[in-house]
Amino acid sequence: MRRAERPIVQIPKPILIGFLALFGAQVLVHQYTALDRANQYRPLSQPFDSAIYKGLSMGSEHLFSYLLAIRLQLHDNQAGKHIRYRKIDYSRLVNWLEQIHRLNRQSEYPMMLASRVYSQTRDKERLRIILAYIDRGFMTNPQLHWRHQAEATVIAKHKLEDLELALKMAQKLSDQPASVAMPRWARDMQFLLLGDLNEFETALVIITALLQSDAVKDPDEKIFLQEKLLLFQRKLSEFQQNSTDNPGD
Repeated sequence: MRRAERPIVQIPKPILIGFLALFGAQVLVHQYTALDRANQYRPLSQPFDSAIYKGLSMGSEHLFSYLLAIRLQLHDNQAGKHIRYRKIDYSRLVNWLEQIHRLNRQSEYPMMLASRVYSQTRDKERLRIILAYIDRGFMTNPQLHWRHQAEATVIAKHKLEDLELALKMAQKLSDQPASVAMPRWARDMQFLLLGDLNEFETALVIITALLQSDAVKDPDEKIFLQEKLLLFQRKLSEFQQNSTDNPGD
């Protein structure tokens, strides 16, 4: 004969309370563990050498490099959430970008990710790492990457607040031969930054040399340079006057 089950109301209260407490604790532990797994950051792994990826691509290096770039971008989103850039190892990130670039040297995608995506970090050390990568990449193919070098120059000036670094990057733009086609403003960034650094004499020498050469043929560009020449001459005069009036400053 089946014994009648004991009604739950007849269970002693201490046992019932203990059971409910244990059950609640199990639910909380399960939810916390699941949440912890979802929020746990998975560090960026080291990439393989580009030669390995080239072998795996079976002749489709362009497509494979694009897929690797997408894979890299997806790393920023884990468990449906965007990962803050401060958690990413930027040295390892740059290694990924370099291997992807070596796989397809005619692609701008890795440099675009560097200048427009991963430059959004607020950490200045990480920002320096990504700007150094852009600077190196520019020198491998100035014609393909001058836009990203120009963007990196602006980032160095305004976001990193390092005018000296911005000037070095801008100088590499202006030093490119005429065979590298780029707008005049990209080449002119150097003397504009010299003005910000109060290096008016150097800027005047550069502008004068440009106006006296055949390098500038566009009438609007000549007018722009002439206006900058007058502006820097005035600023240099004011700077020298202030130095004379305040010799001890």
